[in-house]
Parts: sequence; structure tokens; C-alpha cells
Amino acid sequence: MELKTRLREIKEQPANASLLNNLDGLLEEMLQNIGSTDSELRDKLIYSTFVQLIIRGNHLNIQQLHRMIQVCLDDQHLFYKIGEKNTDSVFTRSFSSLVIDLILEKDMELNFLEKHIAKEAYKKTILYLQKEEDTRGFVEGKGWAHSIAHGADLLTSTIKHYSFELANIKECLDTIANCISKDTVFIDDEDERIIFAIEALIQKGLEEDQLNTWIDSFHLFLEDHYDNNGFSLDYFKYKSNIMNFLKSLYFRLSYLNNEQSSLQVIEENLQKMHKRVYTN
Repeated sequence: MELKTRLREIKEQPANASLLNNLDGLLEEMLQNIGSTDSELRDKLIYSTFVQLIIRGNHLNIQQLHRMIQVCLDDQHLFYKIGEKNTDSVFTRSFSSLVIDLILEKDMELNFLEKHIAKEAYKKTILYLQKEEDTRGFVEGKGWAHSIAHGADLLTSTIKHYSFELANIKECLDTIANCISKDTVFIDDEDERIIFAIEALIQKGLEEDQLNTWIDSFHLFLEDHYDNNGFSLDYFKYKSNIMNFLKSLYFRLSYLNNEQSSLQVIEENLQKMHKRVYTN
């Protein structure tokens, strides 16, 4: 039976246990096609079936979940042709990150992952976000790539995970700053998705002083770029991403009704960035 047909039947009849016969074979075929350029197969069928199998039901055993996360973390999935831009390989990387995210979320409920695998997931998430260069959101004719948004979702899950260590907070902040400073202008709510990782860090113990110092670093980064290159095209790309991110962060922190000094720091930094461009 064709994979799409089988997955459609599972989606339409989630309570039909007979459709999950030879589950190992089905999982392997889904992983093999995780980066399909057919958006229906990749997003609406394969990913949604992973959600159904991993999160909504208890269809998978521990061995299957271990196997899946290790496959998705390997060089043929999360790091498949890493560094390429504007090629179809991004779909494999991006959707592999979503499956890892699902398994980490399930592990928060059941605590089945071996400790070294959880630590590997964190380390590879950081490395992936640092190395990902294909930052496209929606790809015409092929659907969502959204590598940075999906990677940010995964980072958030690794931070929320019980294995996360406070010593990694700075590394996470540095990685987030690297994402915001990618060579692109984000237009598909990537900033909103990244902020969930900041929220998770705050919940884990990120101190306000450290957050404020990190916020200040964006203005310093722009000033350094201006001193070396003036008002280059890259300067305005970085400025657009940084200002959009800080504006979104400002309102998210205000909704949370905490980190009040950080709101003032964001205001001051936005004012400095505005004056640099619009005040003679």
C-alpha cells in the first residue's frame, strides 16, 4: 500500500489498531520520507502521524522511540547536507528537528530516554542551529521549511527537559543571538518562536542581570558592524531582525509581568538603534 494512502487511513481512523500492523516498517518508511518535497506527505501526513503515534497515543515502545531519536539526530537527518542554502535538503533537517522535539516532549511525561541521549539531543540542537544556513520559511510549491522556527521549538524542548543544566544558559543565549543574526530578514514569525526559548530559560533560572547584558549585546553588535562597514545591506538586515525580536520580547515579557528592568533595557536599546539611523 502506498505510504500516503496508508497514512491517510490512519489519520481518518486513529482508533483502528489494524492499520498499525508492522509499525516498525511504517516508522522506517516515514523516516525515509521525512524530507519529502510533497508538503501533504511531509507535513500533513508524516508529521501529523508522528504526533499521533508519539504524543496522543501510547503506540510506540521505548526501543522504537530510542531508535527514532537516534536516527533523527544523525548526519542523514538533522545534519543532512548541513550548510546548503535554497535546496530541498532543508526539509529533512527541519522536520527531523520536529520529531526530536516530540520525543523529548514525551520523555518529559514518561522519563524513558537514557541520560546520554538527552544530553546528545541538547548538544546537537545547539550545533544544528549554529550551522543551519537555509533560513527560508515558506517555500512556494513545497510548503513550510521553517528551519529556524522548528529549530527554536526543539531548543525550547531541550531547555524545558529535566536533563538541562544551568551552566548551559549562556550557550543557549549565544545560539539564539546567532540565529537572530543570520544572513536573512525573517518574515514568518521566527522571532515569536525563538522567544519561547527565552521564556524557558527564565523559567529555568536565567537571571535578569544576565538577560539584560545579553539584550545590550545586540546594540553593541550593530555598533561594531556600523563602525566597520557603515550602513551596509547587512547592517539593515541585522537591524531589522534585532529590532523585531526585541519588540516581540518586550511585549512577551510584559505579558508575563516580570523581568521589569529588562523592559527598560529593551526600550533604551531600541531608542539607540533608532537614533543611529534617523538622527543626524
